[in-house]
Amino acid sequence: MLEDLNNIKNDIKDYIEVRLDLIKLHTAENISRIVSNAASYAIIGYLLFFILLFISLAGGYYFASLLQSNELGFLCIAGIYLLLMIIFLIYRKQLIERPVIKAIVKLFFPKADKDENQA
Repeated sequence: MLEDLNNIKNDIKDYIEVRLDLIKLHTAENISRIVSNAASYAIIGYLLFFILLFISLAGGYYFASLLQSNELGFLCIAGIYLLLMIIFLIYRKQLIERPVIKAIVKLFFPKADKDENQA
């Protein structure tokens, strides 16, 4: 009887250790996925910033040549950005909040996303 209790105690102890190792493994997997995604998005954002910068400069000089004024050319580009910002502010929930929430849920619960796709 005492030996059975010791076996059960050891089994429970082993089970808890295995579960803790599994939790650590899942946590490490999630953290590594988040860090790699963040690094990828940072690099993509950095490159897109410079692409947008040079396209804006080219557009500013293009409009400047059409309007015969550097100030008006770059003011047109600023107006385009102002219009984009207003559109973004109006539709920010649909464009940013919902996709970000879905992406975070997908990162932390990849099995739930697979279950939804199968249903």
